[in-house]
Amino acid sequence: MLCSLGDFIFEIGGVEFEKLNRSLKFNFAKRDRIGNNPTYQAIKGYEESFSLEGKLIAKSNSSLKKLEDIAKKKEPIRLTLGSGESLMVIIESINEARSMFLKDGHYVKNDFKVQLKAYYD
Repeated sequence: MLCSLGDFIFEIGGVEFEKLNRSLKFNFAKRDRIGNNPTYQAIKGYEESFSLEGKLIAKSNSSLKKLEDIAKKKEPIRLTLGSGESLMVIIESINEARSMFLKDGHYVKNDFKVQLKAYYD
């Protein structure tokens, strides 16, 4: 298992991802000053976000359907990485880019990106 997102499993040989990105955003308030450079003040905590990127080649056209169904519930779910790290996240977006179409309209290649944000209650 590469990771799980709720009941959805990313694994080698199934739906797998090529890249996992993690980002931390720190929040500051900017105050402009007359005749001087601006100053910054730290406010609130920080935001942690993740993105999973991959491509499905010659897989079922409905491979990401279960993930879409989970995302449409708009509820926090558990992200568990293969390394054992685990945290609650929300699915912010799922992007797909389909290409290499066949005569019957089916596609061979499906690039996807799943945007996640850490959820703290």
